[in-house]
Amino acid sequence: LTTLSVLVGAVMTLIIWLLAMRTRILQHAISRRTAALRRTTERMRQLATTDELTGLHNRRFFLERWQLEHQRALRYQRPLACLMIDVNGFKQINDLLGHHMGDLALTQVAAELQRHLRQSDLLARFGGDEFVVALPETSLAQARAVAQKLRQVAIRGAWSQTHQLGPVRLSVGLSQSEPDTSAEQVLQDADADMYATRRAQYLAPPPSSLPEAAARHSP
Repeated sequence: LTTLSVLVGAVMTLIIWLLAMRTRILQHAISRRTAALRRTTERMRQLATTDELTGLHNRRFFLERWQLEHQRALRYQRPLACLMIDVNGFKQINDLLGHHMGDLALTQVAAELQRHLRQSDLLARFGGDEFVVALPETSLAQARAVAQKLRQVAIRGAWSQTHQLGPVRLSVGLSQSEPDTSAEQVLQDADADMYATRRAQYLAPPPSSLPEAAARHSP
C-alpha cells in the first residue's frame, strides 16, 4: 500500500506537471500569435494611411483628419488654414529622365516640406505631384507667410544637373476655414488659389538669385 501510494503520488505529480507545461506552452503560443496579429494589424493600418513612396500621410488619412480639424476649428472658433502645393515641372522630369527620377524628386520635396513645417501641421501627399497641409492655430496672414516661404524654396537633386530642368520649385495656394464654408470647399479654394498662383509665377520674371531656405514658421 505504501509503494502503491508513492507510485500514485508520483503519477499525479507528473500529470500536474504535464498539464502545467501544456498550459505554459499554450499561453506562449497565444502570446506569439497575438503579437504577430498586432504587428500585422499595425502594418495594415500604416499601409492604409501612409503614402508608400514619400512616407507621408496619404489622401484618405488626410481627408478624415481634415474633417475633424475643420469641425474642431469651427466649434471652438480657432483659426485653421490649408495649403495646396504643386511641384512645378514634375512632368518634364518624368518625360526627360523617367519615373525613377520623378519619384526621387517627390521624396525630396516631401522631406523639404517636413523640414519647413511644424510637427503640429498635418502634411500629406494628396495625389501625383500634389501635397496638402492643414495648419491648425494659423491665421490667414500667418498662412500667407508660410506659403511665401515655400514658394521661395529651390530643391536641387540629380535632375537639376540637366540643362533643361534646374531646381524644383513649388506652387502654393491657401485658404482658411470659415463658419459658412464646408471642409471640402476650403480644399477647393486652396486648390483654385494654387493654380492661380502657378499662372502668376509663370508670368512673372525669373528671380535674379535663389533665396535661402526658410526656417520653420512659428505662428
